[in-house]
Amino acid sequence: MAGPVVRNRYRDRDFFLRRALLGADAVGLWLALAVSLLVSTRSGHSLADSLWILPTLPAWAFLFRTYSLYRRPIRRFESTYMDDMSSLFHALVIGTLGLWLFYKVMPPPQLSFQEVAIFGMVALPLIAALRVGARVVNLRAQGPERVFVVAPLADVAMLNRKLRNHPEYEMELVGTVAGEGVSEELGLPLSASLEEIESLLATREIDHLVVQLDATYLPQERVVELMRACYRAGVRFGVFPREKQLLLPGVEVNHVEGLGFLSHNPPVLSRTSQAMKRSLDVAISALALALLAPAMALIALAIKLTSKGTVLYKQVRVGKHGERFLLFKFRTMVPDAERMTDELMAHSTDPDWLILEKDPRVTRVGRFLRRNSLDELPQLWNVLKGEMSLVGPRPLSERDDEAVRGWERHRLDLVPGVTGYWQVLGRNHIPFREMVEIDYAYVASWSTLQDLKLLARTIPVVLRRHGAN
Repeated sequence: MAGPVVRNRYRDRDFFLRRALLGADAVGLWLALAVSLLVSTRSGHSLADSLWILPTLPAWAFLFRTYSLYRRPIRRFESTYMDDMSSLFHALVIGTLGLWLFYKVMPPPQLSFQEVAIFGMVALPLIAALRVGARVVNLRAQGPERVFVVAPLADVAMLNRKLRNHPEYEMELVGTVAGEGVSEELGLPLSASLEEIESLLATREIDHLVVQLDATYLPQERVVELMRACYRAGVRFGVFPREKQLLLPGVEVNHVEGLGFLSHNPPVLSRTSQAMKRSLDVAISALALALLAPAMALIALAIKLTSKGTVLYKQVRVGKHGERFLLFKFRTMVPDAERMTDELMAHSTDPDWLILEKDPRVTRVGRFLRRNSLDELPQLWNVLKGEMSLVGPRPLSERDDEAVRGWERHRLDLVPGVTGYWQVLGRNHIPFREMVEIDYAYVASWSTLQDLKLLARTIPVVLRRHGAN
């Protein structure tokens, strides 16, 4: 007979987060309507008329729930603000039409077109901001999701690094299987044997159990037992395969009569898709070059006045299908800096390419430019010429490209980009080999919407200087 279901902290996290989002939406809708009535030039409405939105709030809640606005932040790891904005926009369009019809049949004066338009324009950013605030409050009250991992030492260390690099996932590694000393090595507070994990689940000390699917490390029967134990305890359960390439971004999960399939689509980009991507590149790069021309002139002047050498740094990079092109950046290093590369590799934090905590070749102005990613601005010219894209795989030097072989060469099926997954996910915090896998995953799952999301996500990454070297 199965044991009783334990109500634990993971389930409470979902409970409070859903209601915090619900409250944020209700407040945002009322405030948006109040603002629209106050700033409208039409007379006849008072602030009290905004209270008529209160009877409609259950309908709004049902509408938002239909668009998965109360499930999405809970079911997924990654922050979903961009996905929320799209769903929120569509829900507001339908809800605003319903609100206009509601005011037509109720005692207060009807809403004018101006008031409806102001309501829609104010509601979207206001509710989005309140939702972010609700998540922040929930995170501070609940703390990050506590993750316990059953995997070999190297994979536990890898997962710990990734979670620390991405606090937006709101997950923290707290323990792993005892016996290898990894808990002590990584400073994790919890450790347990495989036999003790079910007891650990019942103590409410973890919110999420993650298991590596490796039959040599953990028998398949034991994985199923742990999954069912998590179900009984109300704890989230996750798995990842030993061969991480099987679950790169873009994979789809399909079912045939309950039998699950992981489907990978081949990295094929149609002519229409290529034309759409190129049109987006030309439009944005041309506009950005025109608007940023004064700032780029000031940067060039600062480089010229503070160090010897040219303003622009030019280097041969490997582009689509292995074609070479000349990449442009603002010079941030002393002249002949490349001659010091072999000597500095001994101090690199990554054996596959040169990553230094403090690069002695960087100039004072160059340090500022790199921290704020301003040295990348001349690459907009590469984009306009068609040698690069706004979003794409990282453009590697000929030296680094020599280490990319076999299936990894498919990362060159698309034009390299100024930004991409490698920049959004951590830039220089990501090891070389993982960067190659991430680039391949981008190529295999490309879409216009994905490019737009990556462009939007690049802005806060640059402002936070996350991963800048």
